[in-house]
Amino acid sequence: MEKFKRIFRRIILPILVVLVLFMIIMNKLNSNKEKMAATSAISEQKMTVFPVTVVNPAMEKITQDFEINGSFVADHDLQFVSEVAGRVKTLNIENGDYVTQGKVIAVIDNEQTQIDLKLAKATLDKAKADLGKYEVMLQSNAVNKQQVEEARMAVRSAESNVATLQRQLRLSTIVSPISGIVSNVAIEKGSYLAPGTVIAQIVDIKTLKMSVKLLDNQVVRVKSGQDVKIVPDLYPQTSIKGEVASISPQADGSRKFDTEIKFVNPTKTPLKSGMTGKVQFVFGGTKEALVIPIKCLVGSVQKPQVYVIENGKAKLVNIGIGAVDDENLEIVSGLTADMQVVQTGQLNLTNGSLVKIIQ
Repeated sequence: MEKFKRIFRRIILPILVVLVLFMIIMNKLNSNKEKMAATSAISEQKMTVFPVTVVNPAMEKITQDFEINGSFVADHDLQFVSEVAGRVKTLNIENGDYVTQGKVIAVIDNEQTQIDLKLAKATLDKAKADLGKYEVMLQSNAVNKQQVEEARMAVRSAESNVATLQRQLRLSTIVSPISGIVSNVAIEKGSYLAPGTVIAQIVDIKTLKMSVKLLDNQVVRVKSGQDVKIVPDLYPQTSIKGEVASISPQADGSRKFDTEIKFVNPTKTPLKSGMTGKVQFVFGGTKEALVIPIKCLVGSVQKPQVYVIENGKAKLVNIGIGAVDDENLEIVSGLTADMQVVQTGQLNLTNGSLVKIIQ
């Protein structure tokens, strides 16, 4: 009995004390964890309610004119290639040079072609002489018609060979197919060219074109040959006269119609391919339309979206837009006059965010 008491005091009792203390500590930690989780939930709930201001779409009189952004591209942009094989003997262009149509760009070594052409012409002369003899001999029945026909075929074959070599000789002198500025020269003197080798790119920017995408309510008012105004971003005070050159008869995947506008590149304010600007379609007059402030727009006019408020939550909706000016957007689909559209505060929102409308 005494032995058991000593064991209890020395071993068992300390263990029991440690276990009790451990349970007290764990219970305290769990209690603190629950309080922290509750505090975090409350804080999170507060953070997910975003203040916003809203506006209702309104019917207003707006101009029927509209403008579209776009970029300029060269009317003629040609990458031309070699049609014959050979080593470049002479190269007469560098990047940035202006060339006229028909100017000699490069000359390919054609010595072997000239040798082959001389031989081909000699062969043709002999074939013609042989044919003449056979035709005379046929009259005296010294040869038959089959032999004469074979002589004629030999002449045709020799003529074809001469024509082929003459063409190769012409193509060994490479000339510019259009007038324009040279870029991306891909060869140098001494290079060996195979048929299909890229030589250079020639860009003619005397005339530029601008491709824009129109909505269905816009494209029905635009006609081929219609005059438009083009305002380059580089020269915002300049207006250039353009003309609608073509209108796609079919919408693309975004339900927009490709429309091409051509204009003469002005000499006083010259433009380059790749620059950007706006094209203004002018019709005159006004019309009644549903509008919202342009600051409501989320994203870009290429994929217009806005947030509307439903049951205290933000809902992202796609809209169709028409005319656009510095302050307002014409709404053609996606919104009604009774909807609340978020005007400020949308940068913090995602679809389904809780919101609080403020004045």
